[in-house]
Amino acid sequence: MADSRSKNASRNIVFAFANKTVTLLLPFISRTIILYLMGEEFLGIGSLFTAVLSFLSLTELGVGSAIVYAMYEPIARGDRTKICALLSYYKKIYQRIGFAMLGIGTVLLPFIPYLIKGEPPAGANAYVLFYLYLINSVVSYFFAGYKQSLLSAHQRSDVISKIAMATTVFVQMMQILVIVVFRNFYVYAFVPILGTLLTNVLNLVMTNRMYPELVCAGEPEEADRKAIEKRLSGLIGTKLNSIVVHSADMMVVSAFLGLTATAVYSNYYYVINAVYAFLQLFFSSLTAGVGNSLITETKEKNYRLYRKISFINAWFTGWCCVCLLCLMHPFMSLWAGEDLTYPLGIEAMLVLYFFVYTIQRTMLVFKDAAGIWYEDRFRPYVCMILNLFLNIVLVTRIGIYGVVGSSVAAFLISIPWVSTTMFRALFRKGNWQNLLSIGYYAVVTTAVSALTYWLVAPLPGGVAGIAMRLGVCVIVPNLLFLVCYGFKPEFREVLHMLSARVRRRK
Repeated sequence: MADSRSKNASRNIVFAFANKTVTLLLPFISRTIILYLMGEEFLGIGSLFTAVLSFLSLTELGVGSAIVYAMYEPIARGDRTKICALLSYYKKIYQRIGFAMLGIGTVLLPFIPYLIKGEPPAGANAYVLFYLYLINSVVSYFFAGYKQSLLSAHQRSDVISKIAMATTVFVQMMQILVIVVFRNFYVYAFVPILGTLLTNVLNLVMTNRMYPELVCAGEPEEADRKAIEKRLSGLIGTKLNSIVVHSADMMVVSAFLGLTATAVYSNYYYVINAVYAFLQLFFSSLTAGVGNSLITETKEKNYRLYRKISFINAWFTGWCCVCLLCLMHPFMSLWAGEDLTYPLGIEAMLVLYFFVYTIQRTMLVFKDAAGIWYEDRFRPYVCMILNLFLNIVLVTRIGIYGVVGSSVAAFLISIPWVSTTMFRALFRKGNWQNLLSIGYYAVVTTAVSALTYWLVAPLPGGVAGIAMRLGVCVIVPNLLFLVCYGFKPEFREVLHMLSARVRRRK
């Protein structure tokens, strides 16, 4: 390939960061306008349907990832016949998935009112709105969504990011215009369909221009299909668990607590997910490098790499927890109004949710880079079932505390499980030191968060108050982390690594 891997990786990270900024900022503006011009119930019903359709995307179950992975080897060898066969196979599967999603969505249509406690917003037909959201979710399966796999497999996700940015700007600006001028939620829900079609057209044009020789032709060999199916058997559980954890909460809140409660929960989740999304860019950029290291370096060197990345993750995760705890309430109060905010107890639970979800990312990066999916196949199902069960049982007793607590409980089971599986399969050693380190990071984060919150609590609200709190959050927790982590070998190794990179750039 003409482009080097490092050039592709750098380009992908830059445009992924830009795309993430656009896809978080513009929807935030859109949510704000809906909240103030149409009310929190419309915001809640939109969040509910997004969660329901995330459930329907279970029919995809990682097929795209498996196909892209299967393309790496023939692309490296320049085997066009095999690439074309895999593309043809992917197109057929995608069309079947589209029909399955459309069919399941249509069957679910009569049950939509049962997912909404009380009545839908005045002037809103839940059936029509759900079907508009459904069409937007399935249109790519019937058009050219499969073509995007060529860009991913050729390490040109920067092209995907550019197209996504352009269409996001188009969709969000159109939606904002529709709400401000017409205040019509039906048209608001229809606009993303146009955006999805535009995305598919642009992906089709770009892939045809960049890879004109790659077309749907032939059938993959039996061995290739079996390899894809085996890979899928390990990916399915992870995919299921990810969707259930992030979508079940929203559906349970809507069904048991109502659309207003869904709007409040979705606002908090939006802010937390925005912080996590930027951290995830860092981990996504590491996966390929970790995979290369696992192949070329010794187990001991890879273990030291794991410890360094875990340390960096713990520092950034802890700092984000401090910022969320200290800034979330004044920000939500300024944005949505005091009536649509949670008390400190629930906000602290949401910060705990963020910590236990994010602190395990290093383990998951190493697990995925090493292909440890089959060995880890039972964990996602246990966590998913526990989360669903506790969600339904606890929401009726303690409300939002139960919804958030069920996810925290599932993650607390996941952390030692995935740690044991990964260390046993990858490093061939026990994982007690890893779990003790995670426990230490948790204790330090809790203490630093509590102390910083105590310092900022007397500060006023509003923009000025948020600015002052942010200043405290930048300085105080990082000084405290320096005191608590400065003695660790990983701290010295990270400093040495950073100084070496600075010297190389000079």
